[in-house]
Amino acid sequence: MTAFWNKHELSQMHIELTNACNAACPMCVRFYNNSPLVRPDLEIGQITIEQFRKWFSPDIIKKCNLILFCGVHGDPCVARDMLEICEYIMDSSDTTAVRVNTNGGMRRADWWHKLGSLFAKRNKRSGYNYWQVTFSIDGLEDTNHMYRRNVDWKVLEKNVRAYISEGASASWDFLIFKHNEHQIEAAEKLAKEIGFDEFIPKKALGVDDGTNLKPMPVMDKEGKLAYIIEAPTQAKNRNLENSNCDLPVKFYPFKYEDYKNLKANKQIGKDFQQQVDAVYDRILTEDNTKFNNCKINCKSKTWQGGKEIFVDNFGRVMPCCYIGTHLNGIYTDTRTLQLHKHMNDYGWEHFSLEKYSLEEILDNEHLDRVFADSWSRDRVEEGRLSYCADTCGTLSSIDKIFSHEKLKGNVRFKKFNEK
Repeated sequence: MTAFWNKHELSQMHIELTNACNAACPMCVRFYNNSPLVRPDLEIGQITIEQFRKWFSPDIIKKCNLILFCGVHGDPCVARDMLEICEYIMDSSDTTAVRVNTNGGMRRADWWHKLGSLFAKRNKRSGYNYWQVTFSIDGLEDTNHMYRRNVDWKVLEKNVRAYISEGASASWDFLIFKHNEHQIEAAEKLAKEIGFDEFIPKKALGVDDGTNLKPMPVMDKEGKLAYIIEAPTQAKNRNLENSNCDLPVKFYPFKYEDYKNLKANKQIGKDFQQQVDAVYDRILTEDNTKFNNCKINCKSKTWQGGKEIFVDNFGRVMPCCYIGTHLNGIYTDTRTLQLHKHMNDYGWEHFSLEKYSLEEILDNEHLDRVFADSWSRDRVEEGRLSYCADTCGTLSSIDKIFSHEKLKGNVRFKKFNEK
């Protein structure tokens, strides 16, 4: 048994309050084939204030240095009880920090005034900006909507200004693409004008395959190609600085009627499970050398030495949001299929806060048995999880997201810059 997660070292929780969202970002795992249509097999849900109180006691909250509301499918600010949940955390602990990631395009400005007032009050009490909202804004008025589809700039700007006007702390995350890289300086200037504390340029995923640059197709709801999103022109703004070539756009058109049939018959889920069941047959045909010959340094280990967990909106406890993305997704690469195979074989119920307390899940070492135990195995063919090896055993594209030259002096991203 590889002992890694336990209740005594729990120091951070990343919680996805809901898998609902107002936006329709083309690369998001919640959508079907890069379209604005929600994945046919996806069941939409959210964590209510009643569930949050039941699952996360004041004692658990006090143990955590940080609670992050972000997720992999949805936006936390869409969750009905977001404000009440933050109030509960404030009443439970004087030391727990809260960070929220959002596109900022939902709700009315009066709600954002309330959230800003709450966060400013908490920070004033502690003397530090420990409670902060990060707004994911990928461009300016003429470009943000190209990736953050359905986000209205005027609504977004009103909300941001309402929140910051209360004296609350805010950060601006800026995903860099070809269509917005010329706006980095102007966006940073606007961020300072509005009152953001940080401006974070991020190197975007989804526009390369690790060797070549490739365009990201953006499909409409009728299954036709609407436009493409391309990698930045300047190498310093990309994950893949040196590319062998630029690949042609590759997309999969579909008919809306076919999408409706998939949703009605739930065929997409059935096809996926068949691939999960047969994943080890597929593994035997692939070269897994790079996954076998690396030491895994799990990203769930925090810089303070504690451990983080990820909890999805159904109350399922997982090691991290990276694994959460793939366990809540239906990607058909071997790494994802293997994760699902291991979870299916072990039993998803062991990770459910509906059935067990968080302390019981950690005490019974379920996370260790499925994930940490696999790291000591020599080969993927023998059960070593290739996704863990790829994400935390090699210098992955995830490590490069926060490596833009503008962040070299940023303490928050020091570990990424050093890599």
